[in-house]
Amino acid sequence: MLISRDDFRNYAQICFKYFGDRVKHWITLNEPSAYSREGYSVGAFAPGRCSSGHDETCLGGDSATEPYIVTHNLLLAHAAAVDVYRKQFQVFFFFFFIKTFKS
Repeated sequence: MLISRDDFRNYAQICFKYFGDRVKHWITLNEPSAYSREGYSVGAFAPGRCSSGHDETCLGGDSATEPYIVTHNLLLAHAAAVDVYRKQFQVFFFFFFIKTFKS
């Protein structure tokens, strides 16, 4: 099953909607480089993909290209979540300062 950036955007939107009143600081993806490096280059994390010359227990893959494809898609998912947050949930406070001068 593939999860698209739109799926991640929808997931983030639900989180912002239902937990936004209790969460002060949001993070979209924790250590995305670890996902791509360890999962698609080294093969230590799920899904365990890497080049065959790297480790004999790897489930296939190409360590030269797959980590970059994964990182690209992680960045797109992050951008989609940030976009929905900024457009629908971010609260801006504008303060106007009026300076008075004495004559």
